[in-house]
Amino acid sequence: MSFEAEIIKALQTLSNGFTDIIGIGVSYLGTELLFMAIAVVIYWCIDKAFAYRFFNTYVLGVAVANVMKIGFKRVRPFNAYAGEIKSIGAPEQSYSFPSGHTESISSISTVLTMKYGRKREWIPIVFWIATVLVMISRMFLGQHYLSDVFCGLTVGVACAMIFSALLSLLKDKEEWFGLGAVALSCVVIGVTAWLGKLNESPDLLKGLGAFIAFDIGYFVEKKLVKYDVNAAQKKWKYFLRVLIGLGVALGIQQGFKFFLPEDVPMLHDFLRYFIVAFWASLIAPALFKLAKI
Repeated sequence: MSFEAEIIKALQTLSNGFTDIIGIGVSYLGTELLFMAIAVVIYWCIDKAFAYRFFNTYVLGVAVANVMKIGFKRVRPFNAYAGEIKSIGAPEQSYSFPSGHTESISSISTVLTMKYGRKREWIPIVFWIATVLVMISRMFLGQHYLSDVFCGLTVGVACAMIFSALLSLLKDKEEWFGLGAVALSCVVIGVTAWLGKLNESPDLLKGLGAFIAFDIGYFVEKKLVKYDVNAAQKKWKYFLRVLIGLGVALGIQQGFKFFLPEDVPMLHDFLRYFIVAFWASLIAPALFKLAKI
């Protein structure tokens, strides 16, 4: 057994009903659910342009991590050491290297720290503690090696910094980035399908579906809808936006998975996240403007 596997085995000696629930719960901080909640609250209530850059930076990082997964094809620890390392919670079906959960939370932490860290010192403290906890939880759950989570951390931080810097160069013309991004995403889907790899990375399809829809939706919203996120004079209107917007988004994200065929990734993963992102970027702001909230 390798040194990295021994670390996981040592962590799993702490496994019991309580610690397993904690580990699974912490791991959710590295899923798209946390990102989606933060991004849409910023988009609907605080700063559309920053939320747009945040969204694209995040999704590009997810794409990089998933392309690496397909390239390295590292087997998960619970599969490589079956009988010695167990999968706590639902076993992941994709490859192990790098850790997508770690890439996700470290990308979120980096972007929010760069934007708000100086004025709100609690943000980097809270989010970087969350990042470390997610890294530990992914090993404890038997899903990743130490090198997986450290690479995920590196990819998340690097992609957040690089893509944020590139998007900031466009200044107030950031929406034009979306046209090139949509074209590139279509090429990626075509090449992935041609190579017969569509079924190997559902997270990549989720990211691409959301990427294309959000960029199209943002472009149309900025040119035609022009919703003013600061228009509300009463705080309850901001709360209502979040309640309605997130309720519908989560309903689509969770509800559609039950009737879209799971064995057809372009429907179950790509289309589902396309609809969620299109709702968040265009339909919800248009409805908020119409309802004057």
